[in-house]
Amino acid sequence: MADVLEELTADVLTRAQVEDRVEDWAQRIAGLYGRIESWLPPGWSSRRTRRVRMIEEPMREVDLPPRELPVLDLLADEAPAATIEPRGLWIVGANGRLDLRRGADHHLILDRAANFEEPDWVLVPLSDRRRAVPLDRSVLSSVLR
Repeated sequence: MADVLEELTADVLTRAQVEDRVEDWAQRIAGLYGRIESWLPPGWSSRRTRRVRMIEEPMREVDLPPRELPVLDLLADEAPAATIEPRGLWIVGANGRLDLRRGADHHLILDRAANFEEPDWVLVPLSDRRRAVPLDRSVLSSVLR
């Protein structure tokens, strides 16, 4: 995996490079949300109406405007039950992080793939960051129970 520290400490980080990474992040989030929506158990639905504002340090450095990213709200029988929210792209040890919250449970969704590679999504309990498991239908189902 490309090292975020190498990327951020390079002599030159151009606006085009940052724009490409931000656009790639938005596309990976959209793909992840589509996959999660296809895995939802019966009685569950989703909503993408809320947004979070992305304005990370590399964006500021190259004078890139903030980017609005969707939050995925998951509903059980039309009632809000879980939320997936983008938290950051430039994360040491990952190619982006989203937070999944269901009640008091808090998990991280991390992409372990290298920059511009096919995503490798894992789910990590916030309480035990050593227990990363590949994110799939069964893992999502267990979190939503």
